[in-house]
Amino acid sequence: MRTGRYSFAYVTYDPPSDVLYGRMTTAPEASRERTAEGDTWTFDEGGRPVGIIVMEPRERLERDGAVYVTLPSGERERLQGVEAAMRSPTSLP
Repeated sequence: MRTGRYSFAYVTYDPPSDVLYGRMTTAPEASRERTAEGDTWTFDEGGRPVGIIVMEPRERLERDGAVYVTLPSGERERLQGVEAAMRSPTSLP
């Protein structure tokens, strides 16, 4: 799964909650920041993004035909690979 310049190597989808978790690295998170869409970016101790928590991706995909997220830079981008991530969930390490 990817958006903008960010690629998420570790992706988990929780169908009952309709929440998608994407992580770029296994580094521990130190802080979180909410987006306008209600998603949450996670950051390491150096302030670098390490993951994203996407709320209601299935609902947004059905309603809008795609899932868009606000990047830490403030740009709004389409989240690619959402459909595949929701079909075949994998566990975070």
